[in-house]
Amino acid sequence: MTRMMDWLWKKTERMATWNGFWVLLIYLIVFTVLFQFFAAGYPETSFDGHKYGVCPNDVARILKNFDEHQQLDQYLRQETALDLLYPAIYGLFFAVAIVRMRPKGWHWLIVIPYAAAFFDYCENVSFIALVLCYESCHAVPLGLAAVASAASHLKWAFLLLLIPALVLAFVRRFR
Repeated sequence: MTRMMDWLWKKTERMATWNGFWVLLIYLIVFTVLFQFFAAGYPETSFDGHKYGVCPNDVARILKNFDEHQQLDQYLRQETALDLLYPAIYGLFFAVAIVRMRPKGWHWLIVIPYAAAFFDYCENVSFIALVLCYESCHAVPLGLAAVASAASHLKWAFLLLLIPALVLAFVRRFR
């Protein structure tokens, strides 16, 4: 495990320049605005907009609501266009921020943004599969909904850990 963290740290360290930081911040802002644009016509919060994760029992209702409002294709475009880039952007941004702070002896903090991004990718792929299944037969496979829900909850758990991780990295910088 330590070797993996050291490897992640070294790979991130190569990108952790001030220029890299600012470019990632600009991308983060642009993508956040694009998400607002895509979601403007949604009948309700999309799957990944449910703070702390979506429950498997809510998946069929959300898909039906999006379908009834002819927003399922728009949501699928969002998932396949924006959501396949956004986790890499925010994951790298927060990883670079942690590396830039150089927390003495706490390189394990680098895992938190990468874990958030990983589970976000798992969530996004699951949601894409759910939308495609629903479009083809108006059914929601319960197992797939459970996988999407688990990935969603794990993503939010790691996202919630990002702020404390940044604070810890800042504090450990001076110790």
